[in-house]
Amino acid sequence: MCDADEMTELTRQENVFVLDISDSPEGDHRFTHERIQAIDAALTQVESTPGDLALVITAQGKFFSNGLVPDLFVEPGYGKAFQGLLARLLVLEVPTVCAANGHCYGGGLLLALACDERCARSERGFLCLPETSIGVPFTSGLTALVSARLTPREVHRAMILSQRYDAPAAAAAGIVDDAVPGADLLAHAVRRAGELSPLRGSVLATNKRRRYADVVDALHRPEQLTVESDA
Repeated sequence: MCDADEMTELTRQENVFVLDISDSPEGDHRFTHERIQAIDAALTQVESTPGDLALVITAQGKFFSNGLVPDLFVEPGYGKAFQGLLARLLVLEVPTVCAANGHCYGGGLLLALACDERCARSERGFLCLPETSIGVPFTSGLTALVSARLTPREVHRAMILSQRYDAPAAAAAGIVDDAVPGADLLAHAVRRAGELSPLRGSVLATNKRRRYADVVDALHRPEQLTVESDA
């Protein structure tokens, strides 16, 4: 088992923190307990740093994240920890940009949707919420998050029909803001985050909390993650 500190790397480029949520380029960066704790600790470090700041979240390799770990759904604290992380990220006082470097599935896309803006690698990688196709009912909180971020048409396609999008299709659907060549992805995200960094502060956090109050409440609702089968 990896130590939580090995699950993330937080670096700084002037007024932008870059949080790499991978532990190796070969991994699929699923949200284990340790990775959830490591991301949460990184958010604390960013928030404790004064000044105009923004945060970019990215990873390495073929995957941004392949999402949650179904074997951990039986643990009562697992879903609570993940949804609590999404709620915190959604209303963070620091502007956030997700740079999806590769496949972004399930919980990976949910984490991306909790960021203020998203960009994805244009030539490789898919974005998908496969829960319906793999027998995982969305909780009320996860439903609220997707519904707050996407248009009703795309909520139905993404959440109900498990549609898979490449980056250009995701940009056309409003799931990501930009599809960017991989060689330029991180620089693009850092540049955009730098533009947003003066927004950092209590007013940003207050406006996020008021805009997403129902989503945050739903994410903190005690609901168990499950895997179901029609067989």
